[in-house]
Amino acid sequence: MICSTDVLIIGGSAAGLSAANTIKTWYPDKKIVIVRDTSYTVVPCGIPYIYGMLNAVEKDKIPDEGFIKKGIEFLVARVEEINPEEHIVNLKNGETIHYDKLILAVGAKPTVPPIPGIDLAHIFPIYKDPAFLQEIDDVLQQSKDIVVIGGGFIGVEMAEQIRLKGDYNVTLIEALPRCLALACEEEYGYQVELELARLGVKVMTSTRAISFEGDTKVCGVTLADGTNLKADMVILGIGSVPNIELAEKAGLQIDPRNGIIVDAYLRTNDPDIFACGDCASKFSVINGQEIGIRLASVAASEAMIAGSNLYQLNRKTPGALGAFATRVGNVSVAAAGFTERMCKESNISYYLGKMNSPDRHPASLPGCTMQTEMKLIFNRENDCIIGGHIIGGLQAADMVNILALAIQNQVSSSDLAVMQYATHPLLTGSPLVYQVMWAAENAIANK
Repeated sequence: MICSTDVLIIGGSAAGLSAANTIKTWYPDKKIVIVRDTSYTVVPCGIPYIYGMLNAVEKDKIPDEGFIKKGIEFLVARVEEINPEEHIVNLKNGETIHYDKLILAVGAKPTVPPIPGIDLAHIFPIYKDPAFLQEIDDVLQQSKDIVVIGGGFIGVEMAEQIRLKGDYNVTLIEALPRCLALACEEEYGYQVELELARLGVKVMTSTRAISFEGDTKVCGVTLADGTNLKADMVILGIGSVPNIELAEKAGLQIDPRNGIIVDAYLRTNDPDIFACGDCASKFSVINGQEIGIRLASVAASEAMIAGSNLYQLNRKTPGALGAFATRVGNVSVAAAGFTERMCKESNISYYLGKMNSPDRHPASLPGCTMQTEMKLIFNRENDCIIGGHIIGGLQAADMVNILALAIQNQVSSSDLAVMQYATHPLLTGSPLVYQVMWAAENAIANK
């Protein structure tokens, strides 16, 4: 069977869905078909919470209904190949779709290290497939000793949620000296480790898994320092690599590490094919260098750029920044841009300022987090903010979004110090000690 559409989107997660919404806004008369290979789309960042507070895979679902009401069509199928010359996509079920414009939003796949024993049963990378995620939950119900490999956001959140789910023995392994070290300041990662320990998670840093033990299914993990850990199941949370196979097979330009090569408008080397999200190449907002940030928020932003550019060029990407936030137990951590370590590695001369104050005023109000600390990093050459890091209460994510926009628009320390903003006793810290302003002011004073 052959069908035809104006716009075909391959991939139905954050990038694909955001692209479809954008296209309907800019080009409402265009027919849009989304092809995905899963029965429904899970909320990517909600996956760890399936195994804790949500307690069910189906509760972590992005409903199709809102998109369908807009006239966006979904097709559950697997794409076998793309023929750019004929504007045709061939599906595994034998059907063919003709397109006018194509968006590749095929995402990334989890990194699976070539460690002895990696093929044993009950070792799980994290795929965004409801059936696969249900399999993890089924095995978890029968397990007691859980080893999580990787102390980034997914690993930390998985370890926390599994521990909260029940009386599991959970061990988190991180090769770097601190958890969350690739995004957050080391001292903030240390505070997260302490909170995990309080919750009953055993955290082991500066070591790595060198083999998995077992006959048909995993029963243990051997670490580089010689430690042997009992394991009924292993969760892998050590990053991801872009899905480039379809693009490569179609003759599009790719970079095996950075993804499908796109220009500032998110076009591939074929003017009728765009790519966005985790599968697309990226460069840093801060220094223009290749960067491996893969986040749903970045994917949604890039999808809005790609979608608006399909039939006329309206937007350019500023590059990828990466704004992160998580909450572990009672501790919220958020980060945007460079850490001090990144600045040193990039030979950037910088100065910084801190502010630590309550996130309510007066601090005697219920729900106040007494210690909410912000750390801002500025480029000494132009005084522009290049990094922002927060640890404290629930306001961390909203505050870091201010900092992300400031970094993207090269806002100076002086401008941040005199910014105008909203405060309320139940929602923010006092205007006399508002963290964003006073971290910037302290940076200027200590420059």
